[in-house]
Amino acid sequence: MVSKKDFILDSAQKLFIEQGFDQTSIAQLLEVTQIARGTLYYYFSSKEEIMDAIIERSVAQAFSKAELLASKKEGSILERLMGALLALHQEQGQEILAHLHQPQNALLHEKTNQILLERGPQILLPIIEDALAKGEMKTDFPLESLEMLLAYSLQVFGQTFHQ
Repeated sequence: MVSKKDFILDSAQKLFIEQGFDQTSIAQLLEVTQIARGTLYYYFSSKEEIMDAIIERSVAQAFSKAELLASKKEGSILERLMGALLALHQEQGQEILAHLHQPQNALLHEKTNQILLERGPQILLPIIEDALAKGEMKTDFPLESLEMLLAYSLQVFGQTFHQ
C-alpha cells in the first residue's frame, strides 16, 4: 500500500507533467487527491517543496541503480561508467526530464543538476579507482576528474547520454 505522502507525490507528479508546474495549483492537487488542505500541509509546506520531493525521490532511484551498476565488477571500465551514467539519466523518467527541460522550469532543472554534481562523483569513484588499480587509467585527481566529466556531460549533452 502506498503511503499518503507517496500518494500526494504521485498525484502531483502526474499533474505537473500534464499541466506544468506553474499551471498546477494546490487546489487542483487537493481535488485530485481528495485530501484536506491540512493533510497536504502536514506533509509539505508548499508546491515547491512537493516538486523538490519529487525530484529528490527520482534522483534517489537513479542513484540507487547507478550505485548497483558501479559496484559490479563485470564488464569493462567504460561499460560500467557508461552504465552508471545512463542510470543517472534514465531512472529520472522521461516525463520528468521533459518537464525539467522546459524554459519555465530552469530552476528545477538546475536543482537536479546540482544534486547530480554533488552526489554523482562519489557513486562513480569506485569505477575510476578500479581503472587506476588495473592501470587502465591514470590521473592524480580521480574525484576532480569525475566532477569535470559530469559537469561537461550535463552541459554538452543536456543530461542525455546515449548507449
